[in-house]
Amino acid sequence: MKLVIKQITKFFIIGVSAVLVDLIVYYALSDLLKINIDFSKAAGFLIGSVYTYYLNKKWTWRHTEKTNKGMVGRFAIIYAISFIFNILINKYSLVFIPDFEIASSVTFANKDVMTLFSVKGDKFMAFFFATVFSAVFNFLGQKYWVFSGATSDPKDDTNIEVS
Repeated sequence: MKLVIKQITKFFIIGVSAVLVDLIVYYALSDLLKINIDFSKAAGFLIGSVYTYYLNKKWTWRHTEKTNKGMVGRFAIIYAISFIFNILINKYSLVFIPDFEIASSVTFANKDVMTLFSVKGDKFMAFFFATVFSAVFNFLGQKYWVFSGATSDPKDDTNIEVS
């Protein structure tokens, strides 16, 4: 059980950083460059996926064998399924979640003087739902299929303590 909790912790740390990569690409492409929302979501997801493959292989699963075609193929299948659901969940969440904005501004004499930040809340929530589904699906797929032969490295020096 301690091993599984340690793996979940590592997967979560890598996942959070991958989500930031995904989110930055998604918003940069869709909001700054005005690229199609589905393409922007797909690009962010794919870049985050490549990032997570290498970090999870080495750190979470402590897989020391050379990457082989079977492992990459299984990873690609898991992420292809996750990719499709990620885009669909994002797309249909945007249909069902009403448009709203999360903003904070400085007000003086009942007038907004300066906007500190503004985020489309519906876009953020759709991204969140798609990401949570993908994270759970990807963890289970990696643990039980892609890296199922990986064992814990006895020299694991991550200092993540599990009681």
